[in-house]
Amino acid sequence: MGNRILWIDNLKAIAIFFVVIGHTVGLPETIEKLIFSFHMPVFFWLSGMLVKDTLKEIPFLPFLKAKAKKRLIPYLYFSVISYILWFALFRHFGTQAALNIPPVRPLIGIFYGNGINYWLVHNTVLWFFLCLFITEIMFFYIIRIPSRRLLFLILFILSIIGYIDTYINKPDGFRLPWNIDIALTLVVFYGLGYALRKPILSDNIFKRGGRLADASLIILAMAFYIISSLLNDKVAVVAGLYGNYFLFYIAALSGIFFWIAIAKRIPQSKLFSKVGDSTLIIFPMHLLVFPFLTAIQVYIFKLPASLKHESVILSILYAVISILILLPVADIIYKKFPFILGIVKRDG
Repeated sequence: MGNRILWIDNLKAIAIFFVVIGHTVGLPETIEKLIFSFHMPVFFWLSGMLVKDTLKEIPFLPFLKAKAKKRLIPYLYFSVISYILWFALFRHFGTQAALNIPPVRPLIGIFYGNGINYWLVHNTVLWFFLCLFITEIMFFYIIRIPSRRLLFLILFILSIIGYIDTYINKPDGFRLPWNIDIALTLVVFYGLGYALRKPILSDNIFKRGGRLADASLIILAMAFYIISSLLNDKVAVVAGLYGNYFLFYIAALSGIFFWIAIAKRIPQSKLFSKVGDSTLIIFPMHLLVFPFLTAIQVYIFKLPASLKHESVILSILYAVISILILLPVADIIYKKFPFILGIVKRDG
């Protein structure tokens, strides 16, 4: 594993499972609230946590070139693959056929980049790449703030601006291209991940007061996470729907801390490490697997398509099978087609 931090792979595996199962349609709203309250913020937190201080010394143009290669190239490749599959197959069946979206809309949507109002109907989750790209550009300047207190103040101000902007501009209103308005909120988690990386990366953060204090802190984080998630409206970060400002941030941050604690306590697992290492493939491709699973459900097992709207067990099966299918796909892409990810050869 080299210098990989095992619990980060565990956390990424947990988070990507929640992302995949969150995109099924058979979960009760209570479970959806618990998932959607933290599963996008945690990815931005992790990205920020892995930022090195040397970023402060890098000129903007080399930084921009590197990030464009890492974020925009995968976005374009997965957009083209997804659009072709959608145009040739998916739009002719099921709910996609009922929507009857003109093919030109998602074609324009590839350049607009927002995952709402069917602009990315061919693969909604691709908004993540552009939003992360914009977030990283924002943080390029934020990290240069000399004072730690001022950095926290700037992040707080951005949290207010991001909330007000998306509160005013609901999904049916005007939205900035490439999810710039959503990035105003997600850069807060990115920045906090960076600012708190040293104590979080320490194995002792939950253990300074012994086992009792350790367990108490985890239980407290879990309580805040569950209560604030359930009291809030269902969060939809892609649409800028955060519900109550305070409940949103309490749920997201306590959820992140809770699942970090859980991830640190999961024993080393080849499966978790493999899933965590494959998130860059699972994330943009799992929605492309779902229609094929539905076809198997309907045409082979003779189960009605509507069943997936009613069954938690089917949602779990969709998520687990999709991830397992995409693990070998990730291997193939990393080994044979790494240019899709903007890399010449596999990292590590």
